[in-house]
Amino acid sequence: MMKSIKILIYFLLKYTGAFGISRKIQHKKLRILCYHGIAFQDEHVFKPTLFMTEELFRHRMDLLVKSGYQVISLAAAVKGLKKGNLPDNSVVITFDDGWEGTFSKALPILQQHDFPVTIYITSYYAEKQVPVLNVFLQYLFWKSPLKQIDLVSLQLDGLSGKMNTADKTQREETVNRILDHLEAHYPLPQRYFFCETIGQVLQVNIEEIKQKKMFMLAGPDMIAASAQYEGVDIELHTHRHVLPDTSFDACAGEVRENQKILERWTGKTPVHFCYPHGWYTDDHFNWLPKLGLKSAVTVCPGLNDRHHNIMALDRFLDGQSISRLEFEAELCGIASVIRKIYILCQ
Repeated sequence: MMKSIKILIYFLLKYTGAFGISRKIQHKKLRILCYHGIAFQDEHVFKPTLFMTEELFRHRMDLLVKSGYQVISLAAAVKGLKKGNLPDNSVVITFDDGWEGTFSKALPILQQHDFPVTIYITSYYAEKQVPVLNVFLQYLFWKSPLKQIDLVSLQLDGLSGKMNTADKTQREETVNRILDHLEAHYPLPQRYFFCETIGQVLQVNIEEIKQKKMFMLAGPDMIAASAQYEGVDIELHTHRHVLPDTSFDACAGEVRENQKILERWTGKTPVHFCYPHGWYTDDHFNWLPKLGLKSAVTVCPGLNDRHHNIMALDRFLDGQSISRLEFEAELCGIASVIRKIYILCQ
């Protein structure tokens, strides 16, 4: 209901000229777009905030061209923000995690438009070359044709009772319990083996998932090769997709491990950072520059200017669930204006 109201408001604002006015007023601000994975099959239906179709991504990039937005590199954007001389209507395109589809499906589209891109890599699963287990396991329960599952059939200690596969809350609770059990008792290869076994119990086609490389991050060779392309920057997203906040040393260890691995793969030292899950504290604003990092991005929607904290740059998270009108509203800046008005009215 709320989304329908928002779409109606955007529709009225666009066709009364407010989108154009907002864009002119905010033409010197920076827009950063955030993407994750491009779907191989039905991942965009399973998690529409995390995955989108190749067709929709192509339409988004075409829209940037037709609308006259200038896509620039993250490095150029950071420099322009500091100096206050960004190009008009500038956009930075970023991808998080390093999913296989980012390289095999999105990158060719970006290259067709000669668009630079920043890809933030979390190196653990890229190095191990097994599916990202939490997303993979969630998909298996979502995909299962079974309406109800006897958890005893999964043959894991502590799991019992019935589970309704259509209930998102029950699915998430079950997945978390399984992952906690596997992480406590088994190394990664055995965890993945158990997940495959669970998929067979759930009557999901595991071989098809493996063949299409669904829920896989790109491997070291693909990342290394892509890093040599002009306009492709491989940057930091922590090693294990977690950013410690307990101490500088703990934070530094996670970031440096990620940096060391990416530097070994690409021959380049990454200096830009993306917060895992978009989560951060004020301490990180002080710690990351001490590690030599030049910028960090969040998943808070909004536009950026020279007064913005360079260690907490706003980004708009695009996905299959975002309509074209919502996308345009973010680009022109009217969505940011409405959010500020809404906050003031609270």
